[in-house]
Amino acid sequence: MKNISYKIESIQLLRAVAVLLVVYAHAFDIVDKKPLQAGFYYLENWGAIGLDLFFVISGFIMTIVTPRYIISHDWKDFTVKRIIRIIPLYWILSFSFSALLFLKGTPNTISEILKTVLFFPFFDTEFTAPIVHVGWSLSLEIYFYLLISLFLVKASSRIYTYLIITLVGLSIIGVVVNPENALIKFLTSPLLIEFALGILAGVLYKKISSTEPQKLKWKAMAVALTLLGAVWMLATIITGYFEVSEARLVLVDNQLAFIRSLVWGVPCFALLLGLVLSESLFKLKVPRFFILMGDASFSCYLLHRIFFLPLSKKIYSFFNLENTDVFIPFSLGIVIVGSIFFYLYFEKRLITFSTQLLNNKPEKSSLATT
Repeated sequence: MKNISYKIESIQLLRAVAVLLVVYAHAFDIVDKKPLQAGFYYLENWGAIGLDLFFVISGFIMTIVTPRYIISHDWKDFTVKRIIRIIPLYWILSFSFSALLFLKGTPNTISEILKTVLFFPFFDTEFTAPIVHVGWSLSLEIYFYLLISLFLVKASSRIYTYLIITLVGLSIIGVVVNPENALIKFLTSPLLIEFALGILAGVLYKKISSTEPQKLKWKAMAVALTLLGAVWMLATIITGYFEVSEARLVLVDNQLAFIRSLVWGVPCFALLLGLVLSESLFKLKVPRFFILMGDASFSCYLLHRIFFLPLSKKIYSFFNLENTDVFIPFSLGIVIVGSIFFYLYFEKRLITFSTQLLNNKPEKSSLATT
């Protein structure tokens, strides 16, 4: 069987696109006057689709990095690496931001602090956002990683099948029952389908990439999937997307979350699978900028709303600039530069320090930065 490369550059491109879509959506929220582009059909909140792309990417990446753990059954090492990648930076930024809010006289509630520390909604009676609001999605990421850790305890070659069945099964329960309890609602969120779609994309990618015969057929399919995914995603700007962009809605209504996984999750799956296959079959190269931005996507995701976008607004106001349509690309530029700088000079060093502190070996795959 042909060896599958761990360095899939198009995934970094997609991570960069995903985070910039989220930033684009949130940039509309901080301006005093809505820009003209916000009135273009359903564009204003459409950038939230970047999060669905992230979930599909996460599922895909796990099919690439888990084989060594399947062989060794080393679920502890897998779990530690996921903790190192997410929790230190998330908690440092969350509690630094919380301290700043406290000094300003607007302290966080106990519920927000608990949600940040525990991830799961153990004490929620209604939807509660963590200190850094975008962190709500990390709860689903952590849940997904814990499920993988459980399956790695007695892993087999069918682990991906079992994971897909589990994720889809929990989602079906969530849709049918639509439970009132916040924890059960979370554990059966249909957004889990998007992780399953990512796993499916990873399995198909590895199978097709290791197959030499009928290459022309696979090339045609790769192009078709890429176009289908991109056109479908863009089409929802015109057609609308049933209010699924609002986290507060999809996290309290599992039926709406199911619609989101279909309307946005499926085209993200098609785009991802088509693009990674195109890279493999056509030997495509991704510009260095997108690879670097993909690396910095986690820093960008956590910091853009609490720091970089407000900073952009202050700089823009300082120069007495008022055109909010110009502000949107201006703010994106500030976010990009700031995120890359923060990643290179803080996040990377924090990962290295945390890895050494826990006496853990770095993951070989360049895709482990999810």
